[in-house]
Amino acid sequence: MMRCGFLMMVLWLCSLCAMAQDDAFWTLSGKVTDARTRKAMPHVSVTDRHVGTVTNEAGEFVLKLPQAPETVYFSCLGYKTQQLAAKDMNGVRVEVRMEPSSVMLDEIVVQGADAKELVKMAIEKITDNYPSEPNLLRGFYRETVEKRGHFTSISEGVVDVYKTSYKKDNDWRDGVAILKGRRLLSQRPSDTLSVKLQGGPVLPIYLDVVKERDILLNKEELDNYSFRYVTMSKADNRNQYVIEITPLLVMPYALYQGRLYIDQETLAFTRIELSLDMSDTDKVTQMILKKKPMSLRFTPREMSIYIDYKTDDGITRINYLRNVIRFRCDWKRKLFKSNFTVTSEMVVTDRQEGRDLKPIRTRDTFNRRDNFYDKVVFFKDPDFWGSDNIIEPTEDLLKGIEKIRRRISGD
Repeated sequence: MMRCGFLMMVLWLCSLCAMAQDDAFWTLSGKVTDARTRKAMPHVSVTDRHVGTVTNEAGEFVLKLPQAPETVYFSCLGYKTQQLAAKDMNGVRVEVRMEPSSVMLDEIVVQGADAKELVKMAIEKITDNYPSEPNLLRGFYRETVEKRGHFTSISEGVVDVYKTSYKKDNDWRDGVAILKGRRLLSQRPSDTLSVKLQGGPVLPIYLDVVKERDILLNKEELDNYSFRYVTMSKADNRNQYVIEITPLLVMPYALYQGRLYIDQETLAFTRIELSLDMSDTDKVTQMILKKKPMSLRFTPREMSIYIDYKTDDGITRINYLRNVIRFRCDWKRKLFKSNFTVTSEMVVTDRQEGRDLKPIRTRDTFNRRDNFYDKVVFFKDPDFWGSDNIIEPTEDLLKGIEKIRRRISGD
């Protein structure tokens, strides 16, 4: 059984100690906040029900469409879906305030099923709830490496993702192609340690837990966990069961803990939040680390997965993925210690669907053993993305880039 081979990083010693708008496209920008607390809301879906993006960590977004939409929708788990009549708002900046949604207590009653049985029922409904024909998804991918809270590398790109029907998992034809990409920040030659994520752009293939059921959603793996209802929530104004999972047995590999969100009416999985159980760091290390220098101690701190799905026209599709790995490195016989955070995320910005879609050619497919960082070149161009929708860079990311560039240019 596949055990998360896609979540590997390669560590080794180095050899040396606002977006421009395309006038041809309709654009809307702004910020999404909580209506009560006024705090910025990250990872909010912004879409016309076909083309979309998500807000960044500061709640900021820019949405680009080929023509003016009637309505733009803002949705987030636990909040009421907001609608904005946006046809005559080209180039306008807006502030959208999301109202928390409430769930009546009597809606928490679950008839005739314990939590584990409900998960099994949701698995049986996957073929009904998810695409029955191939999908070609356009997405924006970004990965960053932070050392002691400062960015050391940033790379990003536009990708195409081919996914077959959900009636069959682990289909060999599923694949990812990089359309264009760049490094916004390259690691300094004077750094002694280079951190790279292996297979990052294949996140929507190997982290799609609903389709790749070897990870969790199969009978053998389910028996390793305990399940319990914890609450109810709302997504797209629909009630969601929230089920907590925790390790039940001790296995030769690390297990997960987290929450599964299941639509009350359709039993579709709408969000999955998982993190590796860190009680045995040796098991965690075996799962996420591919290579390191002999004299380096590697201590994992966190490996978390966040997968968001959206339902349109009765079909639930993958929408946003985020993977975070935190760890500490220290050299033997030295006082040198560093905390690292590797973050990779992808949002689906557009899609095509139909049995006539052709799989990505093998020669164009990104290999899950490859490093995205090594596949793209370093340059800066404010018009680079053109009409492509992206996850807007946060202010601290942009400031970090400029600060390091100034420092490097002064070396």
